[in-house]
Amino acid sequence: MKSQTMIILGTVLFPNIILANNEEESDSKSKKNIILIALDDLRTELNCYGADYMYTPNFDKFASSGVIFNRAYCNIPVSGASRASLLTGTRPTRNRFLNFATVAEEQKPDKFGINEYFQSLGYRTEVRGKIFHNPKDHVDGWDKVHEFYQPNYLKEENIKCGKLGAPYECVDVDDFEYAEGKRTLGALKDLENLSNSGQPFFYGFGFIKPHLPFVSPQKYWDIYEGKVSIPDNYRLKENNKIPLQALTKFGELRQYKGVPKEGELSEQEAKKLIQGYRACVSYVDNLFGMIINKIKELGLDKNSIIVLFGDHGWSLGEHGLWCKHTIFETMLNAPLIIYDPSSKLNGKECNEVVEFIDIFPTICEASGVPVPSQAEGMSLVPLMNNEKAKSKGYAVSRWMQGYTLLTDDNLFYTEWWDKDDNVTERMLFDHNNDPDENYNVVNNPQYKDRLNDLSKKLKNRRGAEFDKYTDN
Repeated sequence: MKSQTMIILGTVLFPNIILANNEEESDSKSKKNIILIALDDLRTELNCYGADYMYTPNFDKFASSGVIFNRAYCNIPVSGASRASLLTGTRPTRNRFLNFATVAEEQKPDKFGINEYFQSLGYRTEVRGKIFHNPKDHVDGWDKVHEFYQPNYLKEENIKCGKLGAPYECVDVDDFEYAEGKRTLGALKDLENLSNSGQPFFYGFGFIKPHLPFVSPQKYWDIYEGKVSIPDNYRLKENNKIPLQALTKFGELRQYKGVPKEGELSEQEAKKLIQGYRACVSYVDNLFGMIINKIKELGLDKNSIIVLFGDHGWSLGEHGLWCKHTIFETMLNAPLIIYDPSSKLNGKECNEVVEFIDIFPTICEASGVPVPSQAEGMSLVPLMNNEKAKSKGYAVSRWMQGYTLLTDDNLFYTEWWDKDDNVTERMLFDHNNDPDENYNVVNNPQYKDRLNDLSKKLKNRRGAEFDKYTDN
C-alpha cells in the first residue's frame, strides 16, 4: 500500500518519480548520499564560531572540512515549527508552524517533507532520533524509523520526579550510559547497514542535547568548572527601550525541579545552568566525532553531503532570558555547516546572511535533483563554490505576531502586528554598533530614513502564503 501511495504522490507532487525509479543501477550508485544531523537548541557557541573557551574539537574539525555559515538564521525559534519549516522548505505563516507541537503534514497538507521527496527519487530513507519534532510527522517518508531513546536521567532522585526532574545532572559514567550515547551507537550501526545497501540513502539523525535537562557525563562538566560567568547584559541596560513583547518568562525552564516560578535566577544558579549547557555541547561534540569517524571509515565522505544544523539558538541569561521563544540574535542565529565533497570552498567561512528554508533547495541542487516549486528558499550551493557569490541578503524570522528582518548590513528590525496588520510595536538593533542588542534605536533620528524601507521589505518577504489573522 505504501508504494502505491508513493506512486500516486509521485504523479501529483513529485514530477520525476517515475523517471527516478527506472534509472539504471549505475546511475543510482553515482548519486550522492545525504546525511542530515540535527542538534536541539544548539547556539553558535562553538569554538569554530569564535567561542574559544568552548571545547568542541569535532565540530571544529568538521567545520574546517566543509563550509561554515556564520550568519544562518532559523525562521522561528522553537523546535517543532522550525523543523517543519526547514524540512518542507516553506516559511512559517501567521497561523501555521507556530509552536513546538507543529505537525507539518497536518498544517500544510499540500507540502511534502524532504524525506518523502528523496524517497520518491529512489533513495532509501532512514531516521534515528529527532528530525521532525513529532516522530509521526511525514512518517511514511521514512523507509525505516529506528528506536527513539527517551530517558534523560540516571540519578534516582530525578527519575522519581517523573518526566521533569532537575534542570541538570552529571554522573561519572562513560558516554554510552546516557541516552545520547545509546542513540549514537545505533547511528554507527545504521551507517554500516546503509553503506552496504547498494542504494543511495537519505539518513536523518537527531541529537536531543543540548536541550534541557542538561545531562552529561561528569568529565564534560569538569571542563568548565570555575570558568563560567554570567553575560554582561544579564540585567537589562538602563534606557534599553526594548519592548515587553520581546521579553519572555522562560516558562520551559521553570517547569524543572528547583527553578523559581517567577523572577530572575540567582547568579549561582545561572552559572550552573550555563556550565551544564556547555557540558552537553562538549558531550555531543564527542559523539558527533564518532559518527564522522564512522562515515570516513566507511568511505561515505567521498560521496555524501553532510548537513549539520542546530534547529534554533538558545539564551543563556542574555537580557535576563533563558530558552528560546522570542526574537533576539541568541535565539535566531544557529549553527549551519555543510560538507559536500564536490564543493570548491570546503574549509572556508561564509558571512552571507542565509536562513533555514535555504537548506532544502541546497540539498537538492548539491544532489543534482530538481528543486521542487514549493521550496521558498534559495540554494546555498553558489556560496559553497564561489567566494564572490552573494545570498539574497536577508532572513525573516518570527515569533508569535513579531516578525524580524535581518539584513546584510547588520540591521535587525522587528515589528509586532495586530489582526489588521497595524504595527503595534517596533524594535531595531544596529549590530554594527550594538552586537549584544542592548539598545532599541527605532526612535533614533539616525535611522528614520531606513525604517519605511525596512518595514516594506519585511511585509513583502514574510512568506509566499501569508495567512490572514485568525484566533485559532
